[in-house]
Amino acid sequence: MYVQTAITVFNKRLGADRREVYFPTCIRSASFLENKSSGHSTDGAHSQSLAYKLRIPLGAKIQDGRSYVPADKFRQLDEEAAAKAWTLQTGDYVLPMATELTAPVDQKQMEALGQLIYVKEYADNTIRGSAAVKHWRIGGE
Repeated sequence: MYVQTAITVFNKRLGADRREVYFPTCIRSASFLENKSSGHSTDGAHSQSLAYKLRIPLGAKIQDGRSYVPADKFRQLDEEAAAKAWTLQTGDYVLPMATELTAPVDQKQMEALGQLIYVKEYADNTIRGSAAVKHWRIGGE
């Protein structure tokens, strides 16, 4: 079942010191689905995994009115411009709750916030269709 929630997307970039930093963006009205699956191997071992599907509607409320920028363009922005935009790219993280963060954080600060979803895939489905169906989709674990 999909649940309407607020999420925080952490966009990965290289900082001035060549270390990875994450730019947080809080997005309200996202749809969130958690899917638990289990399996077993031939030796009888059981494993359990979680898969997540998130959808962000085109009309979602984005922190500070930030604009979506494709990932390749986001990488080219300077730090000041990147703080006023958001994107989706493989390797980003999503926190399934709202935060009030505005400044970039490092990996340790981000992990201290709670359970993170690693973005494995994403799609920009805002090009075709009516405004009611346009959205960004995130798949992660």
